[in-house]
Amino acid sequence: NNFHGTLPFEMFTSSLDLRNIDIGGNNFEGMIPKGFGNLPKIALLRINNCTFEGELPPELFVSTSLRMLVVSDNNLNGSLPDELYGATSLRDLDLSSNEFSGTVSTDIGNLKALNTLELQSNKFVGTIPSTLGLLSNLETVDVSFNLFNGTVPEEVCDLRNSSASFTELVADCNGTLPRVTCTCCSACEVGL
Repeated sequence: NNFHGTLPFEMFTSSLDLRNIDIGGNNFEGMIPKGFGNLPKIALLRINNCTFEGELPPELFVSTSLRMLVVSDNNLNGSLPDELYGATSLRDLDLSSNEFSGTVSTDIGNLKALNTLELQSNKFVGTIPSTLGLLSNLETVDVSFNLFNGTVPEEVCDLRNSSASFTELVADCNGTLPRVTCTCCSACEVGL
């Protein structure tokens, strides 16, 4: 499709039974509507490859049904809202290819159902949280092309080494001055 323009808030007040929304690959613009938070049954929200900008609205994480959030390839920025870390039913979280910044909270360890975590190509700083090692359902983690530093925590490597399903761990651990040291990554990027 090639839909364009902004999404009106009113669209989310009469569609309370919506479970899946996939509007990716269009030319929507402006801010991500806070009205997505009015959808109590939303399980899948895919709004990637648009031109949304601004911060990730905390209202997105109101629904206890949200299983998949894909907002990759937009112009989103700012820090991740604290409400994200309370979205304990999330299985797939793709925030890649935006301008997110700040640190990733140790509260990410609350997301016990998480299978996929795509954070690549942003501007996250600090260290990779050791609490990722608490997420026993992880299969894929990509934290490359950010400004992380330090070492991929031992807890994350222990989980990857003990789990047959945790097959992909990608970080900026290659190059003459790697940003991150990793002994268990499946792939090492040169990074930023």
